[in-house]
Amino acid sequence: MSDSLMFWATGLGLVIITASSWYIVVHLRALRQQRQQREARQSQAEAKAREQRQYLIDSIRVIARAMSEDEKMTLTEGSIRLKVLLDNLMPELHHNPDFEIISTHYEATRHIPYLKEWTSLEPSQQRRYRQEMDVLEKQHRDALLRAAAKLHEYPLDRMH
Repeated sequence: MSDSLMFWATGLGLVIITASSWYIVVHLRALRQQRQQREARQSQAEAKAREQRQYLIDSIRVIARAMSEDEKMTLTEGSIRLKVLLDNLMPELHHNPDFEIISTHYEATRHIPYLKEWTSLEPSQQRRYRQEMDVLEKQHRDALLRAAAKLHEYPLDRMH
């Protein structure tokens, strides 16, 4: 083989090696950047999930206190709110005997309109529903107050 052919073959080999090395470096940088972006998105999602979880826990505690200690909220309204919050935080708590009454009361009152639907009712319809709520609240009062008090103190932040 001639020297010039060897020189050109060696040169071509060096060009191929350099181009391949450059491609590998560029590709590795892109992969590293994608991984960093994925990790950043995952961290943001985890932070948002922790924030949402803490919001649910804080809301549950505020509503439970409003029901049991302050009695600033009707038992029916509190049960509706707690049921929805617990559904989002820990649905398995509905099966805990201490908290089953919340679901029971919710199911017994879920047909009653609320918010805009409530305001559009005739006064006689509102009165009828209010009487129904009063009967149910008297029937479930002690159990709901105990459940709210326990829920207020329950270690929700330690549960996963």
